[in-house]
Amino acid sequence: MKNKLNKLVMIGLYKKVVVLFILALSSSLSGQVDRSIPEAGPAPVIEFKEPFTTKLSNNLTLMIVVNDKLPTASATLIIDNPPILESDKSGMKSLVTSNMGKGNKFQSKDEFIEEKDFMGSFISYNSSGGSFSSLSRYFERTMTMFAQGALYPIFSDEEFVKEKTKLTEALKIDEKNAASIARRVENIVAYKKGHPRSEYVTEASVASIEMTDIDNFYKSYFKPNNAYLVVIGDVNMDKTISLSKELFEGWQYSNELDKMFGEGSVNDFVDPEISEKTTIHVVDVPNSANVEISFQNIIDRKTSDADYFSGTVANRVLGAGPESRLFSVIREEKGYAYGAYSGLPTSSKSKTKFQARTTVRTEVADSAIVEMHNQLKIMRDDPITDEELSNVKSGYFGSFAMSMEESSTIANQALSIRSENLPTDFYKTFLSNLNKVSKDDVMDSSKKFFLIDNAQIVVTGKINDIIENLENIYLDNNKIDVIYHDEFGNITQRPDYSVSDDVTTESIINNYLDLIGGKDKLEEVKSIEIKGNANLNMQGQSLVLEFYSLKNNQNQSLATVTAGGMVVQKSVFNKYQGYNEVNGQKMPITDTELEQAIINSALFTELNYDYSTMELVGTSIVNEEKAYEVKVTDNKTEYYSIESGLKVKEVETSEVEGNQMSVETTINEYEEVDGILIPSEINLVTPGMPIPGGITIKFGTINLNIKTSDSDFN
Repeated sequence: MKNKLNKLVMIGLYKKVVVLFILALSSSLSGQVDRSIPEAGPAPVIEFKEPFTTKLSNNLTLMIVVNDKLPTASATLIIDNPPILESDKSGMKSLVTSNMGKGNKFQSKDEFIEEKDFMGSFISYNSSGGSFSSLSRYFERTMTMFAQGALYPIFSDEEFVKEKTKLTEALKIDEKNAASIARRVENIVAYKKGHPRSEYVTEASVASIEMTDIDNFYKSYFKPNNAYLVVIGDVNMDKTISLSKELFEGWQYSNELDKMFGEGSVNDFVDPEISEKTTIHVVDVPNSANVEISFQNIIDRKTSDADYFSGTVANRVLGAGPESRLFSVIREEKGYAYGAYSGLPTSSKSKTKFQARTTVRTEVADSAIVEMHNQLKIMRDDPITDEELSNVKSGYFGSFAMSMEESSTIANQALSIRSENLPTDFYKTFLSNLNKVSKDDVMDSSKKFFLIDNAQIVVTGKINDIIENLENIYLDNNKIDVIYHDEFGNITQRPDYSVSDDVTTESIINNYLDLIGGKDKLEEVKSIEIKGNANLNMQGQSLVLEFYSLKNNQNQSLATVTAGGMVVQKSVFNKYQGYNEVNGQKMPITDTELEQAIINSALFTELNYDYSTMELVGTSIVNEEKAYEVKVTDNKTEYYSIESGLKVKEVETSEVEGNQMSVETTINEYEEVDGILIPSEINLVTPGMPIPGGITIKFGTINLNIKTSDSDFN
């Protein structure tokens, strides 16, 4: 018999095995940060190259930058519409994007893909344009295919249903992701509901979208009124102008579109105002292993503003990279997080927000908030150092001058001048204007944009253990009010984690042991053998991982991970010693790892729990199910369903290269084997695995009481 539990969870050797393997694979795919910054010097003189620019009869602006260094060419179509509200049909833009390129009135989907792939060309679309690239000899044909797909798409019912299903499945995978919830609520708190920047896609909004909706959206907003076609590469100027007119001048301009974006249109929205005072906004995500913190406030900032350059310098010093103050203090000095950053964006169409953000361990969330406030206050009250100012300027001098050699930079800057109403000499004078920025200018911009007295501090994560701390935070001697929100930004009540007096840690564990077979039956088990697999997709790589585990009642255990027939990870423990092996490199298990290995090698660790050292923290929510939260050790917490009594999740933390890393294990399913319930499907999630939703392992083979020998554990 199988007991299926709504996304429940488990434990075992696989946690460390999988995490070590994923970390090894992930590190091999990522690069290193270059922290070097050249010394400051005088602003170099920049020669700004102008692309050829003309406007077609339908108002489409054509921009061409000829560059024959390589036999390739590319183009980008940008429809610069004002922000568009999707309201209760949020997801339309996503579905327009995913349905374009699936056939047009000149070619079927298969014909389009086959010809594109034959040429080695790249073509993509989105709800506000698209892009393509190709070898020079295929440029004309690729541009023709792109235009036909963009201007004459066919939206089929079959493709619409497929893409709608894919979008719904993606939402399900991401629905409990703390980072995704944080970004959503941060935008709702900042912009309020009914603003384009605070809209979010839900399963309900996707379900309400019909084929006619995306067809109408495309017909309404995919227009040349504010469009730009930017061509870069090894092309013939005259032929490209002629081809662009031939392909795009028939694209219909719409006077109605101007009316829709005018006064009284359906896209009217109210820009948010600056908060009256600083408040903390808490979103409880019980499944989260860490806490997302955002220090934010509304700003009205445009690239054309006189203080654009001083604001840019201020943000660079504060948190624009690994050399910034936030990163240095939050990560390197305090050790609260993997990193901390800030952003000070511009927008010519609506207000936007300043944001300083980090992801920290739960227990230091309140300390991180105070430290972020301190760094913002210092930026406002004290001049930056001469060295910081010099480093920022020299960094820009080097990167900006080098970027001017790129054709894409030339095109993007020319586009920005037109779309953001910048002075025509904006980029010619960019470095000289940056060089004029003084320390006082930076302080003035910090006061204008870093509003520590009018901020929204959004805290998202498992706040059970820190709720009292959050409610007693003082900034500048002022106690900060706390407002609670659900995962969709709605204001809600303070979470209640209380437990009935008649429930104890011992009663929870004993009930669980009875449910999975009973102490007497569990103590009779001599060994457990498990085989399983998982499909892994990471950074474009797809592979099947095979798992094998063997444990006996003599404190001996073996676990392997195999990919493509090769053992890539192995973990062995033999009574009092053991090792981990990754890609042939053996690492002995020592110190605290050894102590934990002894505990984990037991067939059923719950049989050996010392209740005097454990703590019943309270209640929590695991995948929408209420559960008891039991702290087993300082590094290990378990969750038991109040309804079923079964263990549904375990969170374990360990130190990896000086950083605290958590592994969240969820038991999705149990299987009965010889009268004993054994987890048959688990899900692993950790910040070290760059995989949305984590990795799910299904155990197809579970055997009890097979014969083992010492030679099995070498």
